[in-house]
Amino acid sequence: MKGGCRMPVKAVVFDMDGTILHTLPDLVAAANETFARLGYPARTEAEALACMGSGGRHLVQKLMPAGCTRAEGERAFQMWRDIYIACDYAGTKPFPGIVEALHELRARGVATAVLSNKFDAGVQALAERFFDGLFDLVRGEVPPAPRKPDPTVLLDMLAELGVRPSEAAYVGDTVVDAQVARNAGVLAVGVSWGYDKTEPLPRDELDAYLCDPAELLALV
Repeated sequence: MKGGCRMPVKAVVFDMDGTILHTLPDLVAAANETFARLGYPARTEAEALACMGSGGRHLVQKLMPAGCTRAEGERAFQMWRDIYIACDYAGTKPFPGIVEALHELRARGVATAVLSNKFDAGVQALAERFFDGLFDLVRGEVPPAPRKPDPTVLLDMLAELGVRPSEAAYVGDTVVDAQVARNAGVLAVGVSWGYDKTEPLPRDELDAYLCDPAELLALV
């Protein structure tokens, strides 16, 4: 963990994809099934990595061929969402050590939550499937609520938990995650195992940088 961050926190809010869950194989499989139905070329996981961090709509539309219209992009996203939510998540799994760290945080009385830019139905399904009972609040994208890095939803969640921003941390793997933490006035915590490879996390702007989920326990 990066030095200079030893403030005890009462709530830890997590990003989902690339932070607590390895979801990339299923995201790409759903995209390629969508593209096959629409006559578009398949994409690789490496190509998808360059589009992660801003939700499913952004992912799908960035992977589509150049020149597609907004209407075509929305149609593809809706199709992808239906395919993804119906999949068995065989390629999805928690990152090593995440479940154990969550159990320990909760044993110490720390509130835990998820805030993701992924569509809300997908976030809720994954949280229930892989982390049943381990989060006090789970929020995905629910229009018209603004997405990260806007801090509105994160601040609303902290208010619901009864925790001040100065008593909370947000953990994520992308620049967007660091930005929402800063915008909300909470501790910004980055992780080394995440997906954002095209735009590295600005470590000098983070309060902590984790190489192992167990390092979360030093925050509380």
